[in-house]
Amino acid sequence: MSDNVFNELRTIRSRIESIERTQEVLVRAEADRILASILPRFREDLVLGQIYLLVDGIRGQRQITTAMSQAGMTGASEATVSRKLEALRDLDVIELVDRTAAGKIYAKTQVDRLLRLSRQVERIVQGEAKRR
Repeated sequence: MSDNVFNELRTIRSRIESIERTQEVLVRAEADRILASILPRFREDLVLGQIYLLVDGIRGQRQITTAMSQAGMTGASEATVSRKLEALRDLDVIELVDRTAAGKIYAKTQVDRLLRLSRQVERIVQGEAKRR
């Protein structure tokens, strides 16, 4: 590749990194509001939280369903998992990263890392499990 192409790629990478840093600042600045809109959904729907915690960028829908069944979690049908994954996408906390024979593969978005969302969802799920 020519120097012009490399320079253009460096410029694009720099712009993307700048956009990501700006996005991080905005998410952190609005953390309370964002969490206030997301966390109640996990409190209302324990299965949603359980599925969210199983999303890792490696497992497919079927593997998540299997992991739920093996752990004795309720709501472990493939149709339920599929619906809950769509709900998590609508919340912008997961994103589609691949499609394989195992199904669609999702990973957590930057919101998870920036707001430590998995920790908070884990506390909600564990707290609800203790109550039952």
